Amino acid sequence: MSTQYDAIAEDYQRAKRLAIFDVFEHTLLCRLGALDGMSVLDLACGEGFNTRKLKQLGAGRTVGVDISEEMIRLARDQEARRPLGIEYVCSDVKQLGKLGEFDLVTAVFLLNYAESWDELVRMCQVIYENLKPGQRFVTINESCGKWASHVGRYRKYGIGFKASLPVGDGDPVSLELRSDERSWVEITFRTFFQGTYERALKAAGFRAVTWHGLVVPPEIEARDGKEFWIDLIEHPPVILIECQK
Repeated sequence: MSTQYDAIAEDYQRAKRLAIFDVFEHTLLCRLGALDGMSVLDLACGEGFNTRKLKQLGAGRTVGVDISEEMIRLARDQEARRPLGIEYVCSDVKQLGKLGEFDLVTAVFLLNYAESWDELVRMCQVIYENLKPGQRFVTINESCGKWASHVGRYRKYGIGFKASLPVGDGDPVSLELRSDERSWVEITFRTFFQGTYERALKAAGFRAVTWHGLVVPPEIEARDGKEFWIDLIEHPPVILIECQK
């Protein structure tokens, strides 16, 4: 995972106001279900946007981890202003080790920051090590390059992609996010094929891997109209992966 967020932390924080992030959050929360008292490890937590939501929904011990010192600073600043009892750790997930055995591990955009097969497997191993037996890892991830044939459809949602086409397994990709009316922020990651993710997760020990599409919150669909969001639903640039230990 890259420390590129140190330079763009506040721009990325502003980009989280895009409605598409509400879609990502809603998709994740729908899949998680009740969190009452559950211990949660939120990887690639950024400035704590989703970490705080998980805690507010009833999670017990909640730990957020991110490689970016600037992102963790923003997260800790918000924790200081409005304490929820969240722990934040600045670390590369690959070097994290075992913080405990959690009831749930979550991430929004983590696996796509692996630079190689070996790094991807190591990420999956760390996730597995931090889960209790029988529990889940649930993550939002780019959709394995399946967005490549539909790149022109997403600008209306405030996102875009730059890549050499056709996209190959492990190829670098730039994601653009609109941070305000005039500015876009660019983030680089790698896209891996679905089969590559599944092999890495199972190599780490996960016994079941399932894939889910995006779910638009009813109030946002009512506000914007179903037709506005149809490209996102039919050709999702982002998917949810659910893994069982």
